[in-house]
Amino acid sequence: MTQRTIGKTTLATLLAVPGAALAQGEAVDLAPVSVTATGYEALVEDTPASVTVIDRDEIRNRPGVGVGDLLRGEAGLATAVDGSVGQDPIIRGLKRDQVLVLVDGVRVNAMQPPARGSLASYVNMDLIERIEIVRGPSSVLYGSGAMGGVINIITRSGDFTEEEEMNAWSRLGYSSVDRGLRTALGVTASNERHVLDFSTAYLDTDDYRMGDGDRLDDSGTRQQAYHLRYRTRLTPDHELGFRAQRDEREDVWYLASRTFTDDNPEDVNPGLGVVTDEQQALALQQRLQQQPRGLNTHYTPTQTRDLLEASYQGDFGGAWAPRIEASIYRQELSRGNYDWSHALGRDYRVSDTDFTTDGARIQTELFPTDNQILLVGAEYWRLRASPDSYIGHVDQDYRPNDDSAPFPVLAGDTGAREDLALFINLIDDGQIDSQGVFVQHETFLDAGTLNLGLRYDRVEGDADAVSGHDGDLQQVDHNLSWSAGFNWDLREEINPYVSLSEGYRSASLIERFLTYPYSDGNAWTSDPQLDPERNRTLEVGARGHLQGFNYMVSAYESRIRDYIGGLTPEEGQRQTVNLDEARIHGVELQVQRPFTEHVSGEFTGTWIRGENRDSRFDEPLAEMPPPEASIALRRSVEQGWQWEGRLRAVARQDRTADRFTDNTERETAGFATGDLLVGYRFQPSGLLRHNELTFQVNNIADKAYREHVTGQRENQIDPARGAQEILAPGRSFGVVWYAEF
Repeated sequence: MTQRTIGKTTLATLLAVPGAALAQGEAVDLAPVSVTATGYEALVEDTPASVTVIDRDEIRNRPGVGVGDLLRGEAGLATAVDGSVGQDPIIRGLKRDQVLVLVDGVRVNAMQPPARGSLASYVNMDLIERIEIVRGPSSVLYGSGAMGGVINIITRSGDFTEEEEMNAWSRLGYSSVDRGLRTALGVTASNERHVLDFSTAYLDTDDYRMGDGDRLDDSGTRQQAYHLRYRTRLTPDHELGFRAQRDEREDVWYLASRTFTDDNPEDVNPGLGVVTDEQQALALQQRLQQQPRGLNTHYTPTQTRDLLEASYQGDFGGAWAPRIEASIYRQELSRGNYDWSHALGRDYRVSDTDFTTDGARIQTELFPTDNQILLVGAEYWRLRASPDSYIGHVDQDYRPNDDSAPFPVLAGDTGAREDLALFINLIDDGQIDSQGVFVQHETFLDAGTLNLGLRYDRVEGDADAVSGHDGDLQQVDHNLSWSAGFNWDLREEINPYVSLSEGYRSASLIERFLTYPYSDGNAWTSDPQLDPERNRTLEVGARGHLQGFNYMVSAYESRIRDYIGGLTPEEGQRQTVNLDEARIHGVELQVQRPFTEHVSGEFTGTWIRGENRDSRFDEPLAEMPPPEASIALRRSVEQGWQWEGRLRAVARQDRTADRFTDNTERETAGFATGDLLVGYRFQPSGLLRHNELTFQVNNIADKAYREHVTGQRENQIDPARGAQEILAPGRSFGVVWYAEF
């Protein structure tokens, strides 16, 4: 039997085991499977890359309001914190748009200004089935943005069944630290030809209490989500699907922007009368950068994600047994970017923008021989900003979509306007087009698995007009990505792997076109001619089973050319530029040890360093996470008592980049936190197929600490006048009830 046949049989067996295990009431430990790492179902242990899968059991028992809470403590991962919702994932020191975030395979990296918000906040935690994390460049399969890695958030759905079935699940939880209430419900109707899923979730949290005893003002949020999915089999080998999703968050406050201003005028909403020349237009822009006296905060009253997707997959017989997967989708992300004056009790600046992405992807999985998989595909997506993206000082009741509002000043327009309100149109018909083709070849040899990949992308950015730019707004990037990896099947104790890969990230629409005065006092200047970032990474690692321990260790070095960051030419100004080069290297370790049939332990550790190789700066690379480690001991059973204790220790971080980040990065004291979970899984009875109740205590010692990467300058903190330091939540007691019907 060939290596490929063995692999296919083993994988099919693993995927079939859960149903048999449930029928017999037995607990089965399955080897983790990932789709994201290779583009098709493959065992993680056969992949020449560092891959982590967070499954449903872990997700449903972890507290938090965003995906960042689920990632914290994993090897090589961290989060950039901006309040309770703003938790941007960081993979090996690369963050925001350098990491590609997918929801069910559809990218959401579209609408994030620098240091504002969380890409992963556009999906409700309770609707997540699993999270697959691939560290290192993954642009061969996913194109722009995957230079640092990929986080694929896969939502819950059912599958076909031989007989007609109706299944449901429910989750209800409460946490004391934020007086948070969460609830979710999902229903699946299925038979051998049709599957219909509907799920909904709701989250409502108040301002959370920090470890110092104070509540963090405006850290509360509300979220609601509605997901619908339908699949139908045309024949046993061909399937059509449809997906509709809506996720909405309300009251998202970006607390790292909060400042108290003493020396700016109170009147920030004057009428200008008639704008007749360029000097008046320049004066208008300068007034937009001013803040009212007192406490000011940037926030989003509502942000939404709407997705419509149609898909097809089919298996064909004959030579090379092709399997085709194709999808077409539209995703709309809407977000208000408002600035609130606490002294005036109203908005003093607003910007509403809709981002629409139309995309299509097709890939064909081919089997030239029993020990080869050839993947060939193409991808296209177009991201467009709404034709009119405004920023301006306004009356409290005014919004840009109000038809009765005065006509805005268009970018570059200096003609006369009567009764003009103080507005600037930021971006007029901005868009990014991406077309890519890729090929990946995997060969199963006697000695191991060889994986080779190549991709070409053409990415074009353009806009009709942009505030603050009179030059050429068009930029075309030609990007070549590649990967080569080998996973050596040496022996059970050690299976080494090595990979060398290069990925890229073209500048986002925000970085190209959005010149924007932030609430923190900085005015960011975009650059339409930014070069794409490129990340070449060499990684060496090993997996194995040694003396009862299962482990994975990896060491890597990444060289990032044309690193995109913000230069500070003068006080209050931030200019988006390409740096010459940055380098990041680190080590990650994951160890698991089963002690008995039901009790196991786990250890993860991360060490990372970053270097800024730009000659203009003599400092470390900005916002590198500190070394950290976590250890957990857990008991898991199908019925009866279960528990988990977890300790996380984070080292002091003093390698700050003060010139490059304009003092936004600060030293961070080391800290350690402990969490405890105790639950009981009941016997199935009546309609309840699964029923468990879990009690949690998080941050047991009520530690007052902050995560390293917050984006909050030390001179912004003024608790006496309402500008609090962003500390993590203090001790929290929680309860979660989960059931399947």
